[in-house]
Amino acid sequence: MSRDLKSILDMSRVSNRITVRIWEDLSAPSWQWDNKHPMLPPNKGFFFLVLSVVLTAAGLAAVLLAEPKPSAFLPALFRQDDKERPMQEVRALWVTRFDWMQTGEADPAKIDELVANAASAGFNTIYFQVRAEADAYYDSNVEPWSRRLTGELGRDPGWDPLARLIGKAHTRGLQVHAYINVYPLWTGCDVPPDNTSPRHLYYLLQDYHGTTDGKLNGAQWSTNDAVYCLPYFRVSPASVMFDNHLLAVVKDLVQNNDIDGIHLDHIRYAGEQASCDPVSEERFGEECFGSPGYGDWQRQQINGTVEKLYKEVTTMNPQLWLTAAVWPVYRDVYGWGVNSAYDTYYQDPKAWLSSGNIDGVSPMIYSGSPDCNGTYFWTRERWSILVDDYQQGGGGRYVIPGIGVNYCTSDDFAEIEARIEMARAKGSAGHAIFSYSSLLQKDYFDDLAEGPYSIPASVPPLPWH
Repeated sequence: MSRDLKSILDMSRVSNRITVRIWEDLSAPSWQWDNKHPMLPPNKGFFFLVLSVVLTAAGLAAVLLAEPKPSAFLPALFRQDDKERPMQEVRALWVTRFDWMQTGEADPAKIDELVANAASAGFNTIYFQVRAEADAYYDSNVEPWSRRLTGELGRDPGWDPLARLIGKAHTRGLQVHAYINVYPLWTGCDVPPDNTSPRHLYYLLQDYHGTTDGKLNGAQWSTNDAVYCLPYFRVSPASVMFDNHLLAVVKDLVQNNDIDGIHLDHIRYAGEQASCDPVSEERFGEECFGSPGYGDWQRQQINGTVEKLYKEVTTMNPQLWLTAAVWPVYRDVYGWGVNSAYDTYYQDPKAWLSSGNIDGVSPMIYSGSPDCNGTYFWTRERWSILVDDYQQGGGGRYVIPGIGVNYCTSDDFAEIEARIEMARAKGSAGHAIFSYSSLLQKDYFDDLAEGPYSIPASVPPLPWH
């Protein structure tokens, strides 16, 4: 160390010692102050606050002027070393009911395996599906056990997949968000059995709203009065009875499981011609699509459900997240000729974000099974455009864009990694990858750990809670 540098640093140390001594005096009782410093102004707090700031600034300036390598002497707060700066981003992994078991083959070892794989890769959040068709993949007091667990709706599998996953995931430092299908009621056009406890929602809706010509009034209907049932029967978002049921499902989940959040999926109408069900027409006051305002009214039904859920979740536990998987294209202003959230499915995620009724959304900008024979649609350019669009309407809440695994290229992992880096460059709150089984099939867990996830990251906070 040069003599000049040593002198400068000595001056800094002296100023720091003086500052400490002064603050020791300042902390003394007022009578001691008056006896020791009778000539100084009585407003000792302000006086020495100014003096301390001056001395501290002088010491810091001495250090900053000490060339040639100032970073060697700066505290960690001032260093610009990316490798030492802790990362914050959501690294979420979607785990659907199809990802870890076949019907009737639920195996606790598969839960253990998926948690181990997610943790080793560097994920910090799991979106674990716990509700698919008004059923439960956990011990619920409101809805019956899923038929997929045992082959029979309502049959207890003898263990609780969600509870096991929570225990394993929290041990490895991963958050668990309970992922629920909102409006799907049952898969296909057959009706569920009516012999379960708790009773299936289909029959609760039937008892409450009734039927018309054998059709469930509380389901979504098309403009030709046919009930939508492919791939799902769907509940009408106009049903207040359903809203109350859904709130009961979420309340039961939160009270009895140590989850970190609720993640919504299928929170949209079945399509552009839905829904002309009797419940909707009665509440709207005229025939479906009879006026231009019907579409807006339908969006308001979903918006209201999201608002109720958010209030319920944050009231029960201010630390819980509420997020949703949303349609990738908000509105097709690009002339791509594709369905959109707002116009096709009456889903308005930007309204949820701007109103502060959700913590984050994950636009599903991918295809689970892409058609690789034609021109591939989900290019990086389009992914970037859609992320930008959601972030511009985010209202300060989080946008956590979805990333697929299959990209019709010779190096699909390069596509995944590129989108992760694009999300970071855009300042996104993180990203979510769809889905676990695709990563498992391609064995990309090590690639993530050694590549874009080589630096650990914590989940961002929720400062508005």
